Amino acid sequence: MEQHGGLGPVLAIGVLLLFVIVFSLYFGVFGLVIAWVAKYSRGWALALSPFLWVTMEIARTYVLTGFPWNLLGYAVQAPGLQRLASFTAVYGLSFLVVATSALFVSIFVDPIQKRARFALAIWLALLVAVNVAAAPPPMLPGPEAAILVQPDVPLDVNILEHWAPWKEPAQLDHLVDLSLAARNKVNPPSADPPLVAWSENPAPFYFDRDPVFRQAMEKMARQAQSYVVVSTMITNPADGGRPRNSAIVLDPQGHELLQYDKIHLVPFGEYVPEWAFPGKIGKITLEVGDFVAGSNYQVARTPQGGIGVFICYEAIFPQLVRRLTDQGATVLVTISDDTWFGNSSAAFQHLEMARFRAIENGRYLLRSTNDGITAMVDPYGRVLEAAPRHGQQVLIGRFGYLAGQTFYTSHGDVFAWGCVAVTLAMMVGWSVKMRGAKG
Repeated sequence: MEQHGGLGPVLAIGVLLLFVIVFSLYFGVFGLVIAWVAKYSRGWALALSPFLWVTMEIARTYVLTGFPWNLLGYAVQAPGLQRLASFTAVYGLSFLVVATSALFVSIFVDPIQKRARFALAIWLALLVAVNVAAAPPPMLPGPEAAILVQPDVPLDVNILEHWAPWKEPAQLDHLVDLSLAARNKVNPPSADPPLVAWSENPAPFYFDRDPVFRQAMEKMARQAQSYVVVSTMITNPADGGRPRNSAIVLDPQGHELLQYDKIHLVPFGEYVPEWAFPGKIGKITLEVGDFVAGSNYQVARTPQGGIGVFICYEAIFPQLVRRLTDQGATVLVTISDDTWFGNSSAAFQHLEMARFRAIENGRYLLRSTNDGITAMVDPYGRVLEAAPRHGQQVLIGRFGYLAGQTFYTSHGDVFAWGCVAVTLAMMVGWSVKMRGAKG
């Protein structure tokens, strides 16, 4: 808030505390409801807990624009169990964690009941069996080549002077040279055009109104004979001059295949929500962006398959990436600038969440970031290749265009919304039961 938001230290602490209070409410509601039910029936409270937990995670995903960062299911590291996300998304793994915890607690709540111990033993055996039976096959490289460029553009107040293509073309030329050199290192050569992805970054690259940058990208695509994904800002007169955070996909002839405009913008970073009094927030800090959100779930269609692109923060939303895959994406590309996170653990958390999008949709995931963690992930969520953080790097690896749809891609969050329905039904049933008991 202070370093990147332009707020004074006191106000920055106040805003941080406000966010903490708001996002603590989900856990507080969970605790209050479970405690209230447990006053009358501990067994009923334990049975309700996994359904209610998933309900709260759905609320975190949608309420106040949504912020489902680090949902509980991401803690599950067993590769076989992680594959359940292809049916339930990450919410199903959150359900498993809370259900397992509830079964353990049931033993201490009523230790003389053999039924509770037997149920726990069966449940644990089932989890082990599923993890073994659903273990993913050995990791194998895909047939297609990918080149992911990590430019390490600094978050510099003088970024316009240092990185603007029309002022310092050497910076842009250097990144192009790195990309072309990597193209020549692809071995064995691929019959299909490789895919080159440049990360989101703070440099002022404007594809639509900067001929230097545009011509450099189109020329690079032709010289590399590759598909190119590049981050840019797009301005449209219809938006009143306000920019869009976008990604452009070029074909090997340098022609534009897709302009993807970021759909889920970062609240209080890229825009101020209408309910948050934009005029007043703008007076607090002028650094808050004024971006226009996209609305089209589109993919770049090629003879090899569909290239689905999503940008940075969007990687934490299962339903968004699922809709892109449902539109025909056979490989997922995410571009991000995690430099804002500094040396915190957030960059690692961001990768952890992004790789679940690969599991949920059964797709390779290519992740290009400004300063790390740039990585290639297989359809089972395993990191095939990763570049070191905090440095200019080019990552070369293999992936594949995969067709077919997982249950989650085809049917969406039926499991999660089913948990919401069960929660409501149990709460209504409990209320009726309590009224009957009092009567």
